[in-house]
Amino acid sequence: MPLIMVCYLFAFFDRINISFAKFQLQTDLSLSDTAYGLGAGLFAVGYVLFEVPSNMMLYKVGARRWIARIMMSWGLVTAAMVFVNSEW
Repeated sequence: MPLIMVCYLFAFFDRINISFAKFQLQTDLSLSDTAYGLGAGLFAVGYVLFEVPSNMMLYKVGARRWIARIMMSWGLVTAAMVFVNSEW
């Protein structure tokens, strides 16, 4: 049970992480409230749209391989964020 609680806690942090970064993003990238809202909304929509297919692939491919693929994909996306310097 403690492991499940920790997993739910990290899942919650994953979803609200964008709100923690709001002020830093707006300061560093000169983001407007509209641009921030669009980005946060697209994140939420993407999360909902890809959650079910991702879980279906997890059963098909196997948890170890699928979670490794997710970790590598998020690592590449995070590394690509270094090239962001403005709203566009």
